[in-house]
Amino acid sequence: MIRERTKSFDCVTMKTEVQAKLRQDFAGLSDEEERTRITQELESSDDVVARKWRRLREEHPAAR
Repeated sequence: MIRERTKSFDCVTMKTEVQAKLRQDFAGLSDEEERTRITQELESSDDVVARKWRRLREEHPAAR
């Protein structure tokens, strides 16, 4: 017998909400302006993803 589970987290809803926020945050910016803002945020953030991004840039400077 298969039991139904109740989900406490809906990843599709979260993805939709994040995409809507990003569209709003980057509205009116050119592609270059968007890349610059993302790079600035990655360079200054202490987030685990930003730290990984900085480490990879240091290890592979030719990929810049």
